Amino acid sequence: MTAEDPLFTSFSIKSLKLRNRIVSTSHEPAYSEEGLAKDRYRAYHVEKAKGGVGLTMIGGSAVVSQTSAPAFGNLQLWKDESVPWLKLLTSEVHEHGAKVMIQLSHLGHRTSNYKADWFPAVSVSAVRERAHRAFAKAAEPWDMEQIKQDYVAAAQRCVESGLDGIELMLYGHFLDSFMTPFWNKRTDEFGGTFENRMRYPLSVIKAIRDAVPEDFIVGARLSFNEHRANGLSYADLLEAAKAVIGEGIDFVSALEGSIDSDGRLTRIIPQQRRRMLQS
Repeated sequence: MTAEDPLFTSFSIKSLKLRNRIVSTSHEPAYSEEGLAKDRYRAYHVEKAKGGVGLTMIGGSAVVSQTSAPAFGNLQLWKDESVPWLKLLTSEVHEHGAKVMIQLSHLGHRTSNYKADWFPAVSVSAVRERAHRAFAKAAEPWDMEQIKQDYVAAAQRCVESGLDGIELMLYGHFLDSFMTPFWNKRTDEFGGTFENRMRYPLSVIKAIRDAVPEDFIVGARLSFNEHRANGLSYADLLEAAKAVIGEGIDFVSALEGSIDSDGRLTRIIPQQRRRMLQS
């Protein structure tokens, strides 16, 4: 590789400058302890910084609410005690020249009713996800307001922790369940038309944007084609991307597909294939 290789050139998002374009995107290694980014979790990301990445993304996804059961060993950003651990992680990653952001979400229907505190799963409508098989209840107005405030509080904890930004999960979880007619069966002001379906996720983005400093990075992970009947097409999701950017999203992590079943998930995250040897 030469110094002119674009992969090794710097890249800026607003006032944040990355030393190169190598990014370790959000995923969940399940290294959390009590929902916190303690020593093992920190060491995992510090090693990436030592290795030379420009940006490491933690939390895949870090949950913002106690009502979002951590199905994957998720970080739990609704806990105030998450802040000192994130401060330590951020400081050490910065010492090695990398930047660090975190992906935030409420898992919605993509969890189990029988984990953590046994809160009922909640989604845009009363639905059941095939992968995790929870019977989710339809979000009531108080659920929606509480979850919005949880997002705001979690984002503010990220600012306090010195993180360089956040990424909102608009892909297979609670917020984007409002966006897609695949899940959204509502007949109130949050269902039906594209404008109605975007109303709640856009209100959450606005609330977060209003609560964090202007130069704090707020991004989104967003599918650009759900590849399922009654789902959102490329054209639909391009309009959704324009809408979230218009509300203050600074970058979009683009992918495609959907994750509501094991079959669809494996088309996005292929399973390891093993060659069977005959004896």
